[in-house]
Amino acid sequence: MSRGHLVMEHAIDQIREGHSYRRDLGDLEELTESVRRFGLLSPIVITTGNVLISGNRRLAVLRSLGHRTVPVWIVPGVSDKLSMVVAIQDENTLHKMLAPLEQAELYAELKELYAEENARKQEATQFGATTPSESAHNFGPAPGDSGGGNGGVDSTPPQPARGEGQKTRVQAAKAVTGRDSHGMLDQVVELKQIAASEAEHPEVRQAAAEALLELNTDGKVNGRFLRVKLLQQIHTLRRWATHPDEPDGIRAAAASELALVEAQEHPKDALTEATRAIGRLTQLRADAAVAAGPAGWKDADPLLREKHAIRKLVDLLRREHGWWDRYDPTDFGTYADQEQWELVETYITEASRFVERARAAREKHEEGSDADG
Repeated sequence: MSRGHLVMEHAIDQIREGHSYRRDLGDLEELTESVRRFGLLSPIVITTGNVLISGNRRLAVLRSLGHRTVPVWIVPGVSDKLSMVVAIQDENTLHKMLAPLEQAELYAELKELYAEENARKQEATQFGATTPSESAHNFGPAPGDSGGGNGGVDSTPPQPARGEGQKTRVQAAKAVTGRDSHGMLDQVVELKQIAASEAEHPEVRQAAAEALLELNTDGKVNGRFLRVKLLQQIHTLRRWATHPDEPDGIRAAAASELALVEAQEHPKDALTEATRAIGRLTQLRADAAVAAGPAGWKDADPLLREKHAIRKLVDLLRREHGWWDRYDPTDFGTYADQEQWELVETYITEASRFVERARAAREKHEEGSDADG
């Protein structure tokens, strides 16, 4: 199959950039000076439909210098969708790496696209010969492009391995970073999912969001990911230990497992213990559900509804307990807008009224118990 052809003068205004995962092209001064002095050292790469595959920064420089044409290498058979998410290539020593969050976003979509492409190739192989359009992502480096560099995301769009067993996540990782970094990229993707999930405990979501901000500055992922996962599992154990829908045996087992996890000195050991605890409790919960039968354990307690409501309330308060120590009242009084102020003031007022009524009911109940005694 032809890998494309070179066109020395292609109109710049005809090139469509499509979707780019690069949020910031970075400092183009050094690249601009190089192009001004020596010209373009390697052509940019586009599809037959004029969609840019690689060379985003070079194209920006040429436009800034007033160039109307650019040498391009045209690659046939590349689908527009895939071409819009492949990595961007710049000169070997002048490229700018994508930030970790940008890498993870690109990796997640490439993984999906490669899975679709591979499935389509496999289906085509079963029913007939593969056509160029069915081998859309099997293109090589453009003339003048170096295969070296530090393996960053701006390296030439890779040619995936042709082995049947090549996993799409490895393909996608190599496309983004030039190496099999799928483990690290999967961790970033999961951190993004945790930070965005309404089902997660607010403290876990906040920790994931902070980890994403921090790793985007220094690229260190694994340690932060482990800490967030540990916090996530600790909160899972705490929920099982206190949740009103859990049977007493499960709550007791979860509390015991949680104590073992919190007794570990090192986060890695704690995460290992927490993972084992989650596995054991998951099986215990499944066994308890089966043993309870269709009616479940709930029907055995005549005060189930009341206990359920109380445990649910206490679980809610436990999650937010101590908020008054975590926030500065001076800052709140100074900077809160009217809606925020009224929300907190109503919370305090109504909570106080709730406690007064609850205290009266408690005293009345205690008086009745004393009279019966």
